[in-house]
Parts: sequence; C-alpha cells; structure tokens
Amino acid sequence: MLGDYVDRGPDSKGVIDYLIDWPWDAKLILLKGNHEIIMDESGFSGDHLKYWCQVGGLDTIASYDARFANIPESHWEFIRNTLPYYETGKVIYVHGGAAPKKPLVKQDPVNLAWRRFSDAKEHSSGKLVVCGHTIQRKGRPNDKGHTVCIDTAACRGGWLTCFNPKTGRYWQANEQGQLRKRRLKAWKKKRAMKKIDSSTSSSLPES
Repeated sequence: MLGDYVDRGPDSKGVIDYLIDWPWDAKLILLKGNHEIIMDESGFSGDHLKYWCQVGGLDTIASYDARFANIPESHWEFIRNTLPYYETGKVIYVHGGAAPKKPLVKQDPVNLAWRRFSDAKEHSSGKLVVCGHTIQRKGRPNDKGHTVCIDTAACRGGWLTCFNPKTGRYWQANEQGQLRKRRLKAWKKKRAMKKIDSSTSSSLPES
C-alpha cells in the first residue's frame, strides 16, 4: 500500500482498522504517505494541528466521533510504523518519488513522501519506481518508462488502482462499484529483458 490512508474519505478510522486487522494471506507492506506525516506531526503544536485540519484532518477526526482524543494509541502506532519506502530486486515502491542520484537509505523520508511525479527521473539503481501522490486525472496509471504513478484519483471521484509491475497489468475500482482491468501499453516489449516481481496498490478509496 502506497500511503494516504487518512484524510481522503469519510472513514479513515475504518481504513486503519481494516489494515490493522488485514484479513488476507498476502503479506501487507504499508508505506508512509504525506498525510500520515501530517497527521503524526499534528500533535507537535497548535499550528501543526491547524494545518492538518486544513488538508483533510477534520474528516479524519470526524471518523473518531469528532474527537481528537478518541484516536487510539494503536492507530498512532500504525501511522508511525509505516515505511518511507520498500525495495525489491527490481522495483522501488514509494509514496511520492525518489531523488535519482541517491541510494534510498540516504534520502529524506519526508521528501520521499512529498516528491511529485513531474520531477521523476530514472533512479541510479536502474530499478523501476512505482509511486502515488500525484493525481493522474485521466484515471489511468502514467508510465514514464522508469517510473509509474498509480494515483488515479480514488479520493476525488476517480479510480483505485492495483498494479502488477511484473506484467504491466492493473485492476481498478471506483465508488460506484465499477471494475475494470487493463495493461499499460507496450509493457511487454519495453521490459522483455527485465524480470520484475511483486504488486502494489494505490491509496485506499473514500469508503
């Protein structure tokens, strides 16, 4: 999961409960989005709390019966324990993006969550980068060859995307219950010499 589990719908509490009690056999790896960073910082000062409320925090607090104090410690731990990135032999998963010339262990976790897809360049490792954060308003993943963005506006009337970088196939669902599956163009040809494994999902939808 690429992050932004909160501030993006009417039931952030329910989203976190679902992920904590993940019911499937598949291994769940949870990355940190910029909204998890903002929520975690909300306890630092009144200004931080005010900023969080301006960018979706009010909806999140509302899901806890409209009381900040109702957010349980287990949910704070969930937010703090999300990872800044996840790396396999062929793929880098990150919420925002990665600086192209630095190894991931030397990058600022905040920057990893806030970088924009428009700034994406090939990472020095040569690995494919799969990210979210920057909304693709056409409702389809955007493939630059070295970076694929799968934020397809699930929180703004668009689609929730699950992407398999091994095959280039992706599956989508929207709030109306519609489903569709497609494949990125020319994926097989462009990556015929690369064996890429694993799959990932963009931020959770509003409900």
